Amino acid sequence: MKTIAILALASTAVTFAAADTTALAQGLDRKLRTDAQVQVIEDDADADFNLKCHTDNDGYIEKLKAGEYTASRFYECFRTSKQIFEYADKLMKQNPKLLTREAISTTVQNKTIYAYKLTSGFAKKKSLYFQSLLHAREWVAGSSNLYALSAILDDMAHGKVTAAHSYNLYFVPIVNIDGYDISWTKGKRLQRKNANEVDLNRNWPAREV
Repeated sequence: MKTIAILALASTAVTFAAADTTALAQGLDRKLRTDAQVQVIEDDADADFNLKCHTDNDGYIEKLKAGEYTASRFYECFRTSKQIFEYADKLMKQNPKLLTREAISTTVQNKTIYAYKLTSGFAKKKSLYFQSLLHAREWVAGSSNLYALSAILDDMAHGKVTAAHSYNLYFVPIVNIDGYDISWTKGKRLQRKNANEVDLNRNWPAREV
């Protein structure tokens, strides 16, 4: 009985050792993951899946309609920067009295960073600012930003009172456009920084005392 117990214990130890070895595989972001998880990331499965999703959910621009924006097939996938701006520009064209676009800066690669200003038309002194994709790999942040803009426009189309009645709302879908575009290229899905390899979330000059 003792021999069987010892063998069982040894077998369990070997199993855990093997599991630990697998768990210590390091991904592109230096975090520890299983071999399978690392492989999924390195094979760019996320980008490939969404590129296929684009094909399966195309033609949404022509079907965009005020009051039904959040139901658009645009939100079935994560979208490229070109698709994101195309979508936002279409919202602007359909709501010219509510939504305008402003160029607020340029990137290292000289791409324009746009902000979309949403207002009910009444003069306001206070504003709310929403930005996303400072870290390029956080794709869901950009989708959430645009979804919030779309939801408010939908509510306004249905005559509901929204934050836009009290504030000027500024939406910047992609701050780090260079990095975001890089995150769609092979082997770069986990790109966080900009094209100059600067983390825009933390590299600020220190204040001298």
